[in-house]
Amino acid sequence: MNQEKLIKAGFKIKNNSTELEIPKSLLKRYNNLPIEYLTFLKNFEEITNEDDTAWFNLIKEFNGNSESEFKWNEFELLSLEWSEDDNEELKVITGFWNHHIPIILSVKDEYQFLAISLEKEKYGEIVHGTEPEFENIKKVCNNFNELIDLLEKKELKNIV
Repeated sequence: MNQEKLIKAGFKIKNNSTELEIPKSLLKRYNNLPIEYLTFLKNFEEITNEDDTAWFNLIKEFNGNSESEFKWNEFELLSLEWSEDDNEELKVITGFWNHHIPIILSVKDEYQFLAISLEKEKYGEIVHGTEPEFENIKKVCNNFNELIDLLEKKELKNIV
């Protein structure tokens, strides 16, 4: 079902030939990921938009096996680098990313991402952040399934 919606949205998709195992390091850092996202992760090798300027972080990205120049947590790393002399800011950045898993990265127009919030009060919400302050986010929708529907309707063209 998700695959058909993403194809309709204009994404290029490569399926996994076998169901992949979620990296233990990812599950250790994000031990409360929504089940619909975990199920989604296991089924795809690659999902990119038509011009390869936006892509889903999938198992090969989380394993560090992607050919992309961007790491799955590239924007977290950039924020940490930009704030390297401010210990309080470093704590804020790390705390933010420990509760927000980036699921789509985009370099369309600017560096931006969509993430799943794992914060108690906002659990499962999809949020959007952009450079230069990636941690200054806005809510996009309530959950991963709603995100797929928004993508199918091409309502997030400014991102993907």
